[in-house]
Amino acid sequence: MTYVILATGPSMNQETADYVRGKAKVVAVSDAFRLAPWADFLVSNDRKWWEANPEAYLFKGRKFCSHPLNKAESFRKHVHMGRNSGLMGMCLAKDLGAKRILLCGFDMHGTHFFGEHGHGLKNTTEKIFKVHVRQFDRFSGCNVVNCTAGSRLLKFPFGNLYDLI
Repeated sequence: MTYVILATGPSMNQETADYVRGKAKVVAVSDAFRLAPWADFLVSNDRKWWEANPEAYLFKGRKFCSHPLNKAESFRKHVHMGRNSGLMGMCLAKDLGAKRILLCGFDMHGTHFFGEHGHGLKNTTEKIFKVHVRQFDRFSGCNVVNCTAGSRLLKFPFGNLYDLI
């Protein structure tokens, strides 16, 4: 079973989200649900993100947060995920039976496909990106391919999404 994780890096776009629809299970990370409202799962590790985006509670698929929320399932089985929502999506996919995970929008630098966060939310700093990369280094258990050209996440082999699904 292939899962595609759509993260919020600057390379994420509507074309990518549209391409994966119906070809695999799809996990939208935080604001990526705006590009893929039809995704199977929505994950955001950040309680403040959920509070700033109440429309996310209307998402039709399953919703997950590592903090207890009334309208989202709790997912905290993997201590090494820290506050890394992208890694949370990968851990969820693995736990749900993924044999292969394709990463899109995992740039690990820059801002987001939508620009800077508003609503008092913090943007990921270079220092935090480095912490996240170290957290990804501990992930194991299924085949992962990074389909994000120019990504600083080097643990996983790179591949072209259009060649893989």
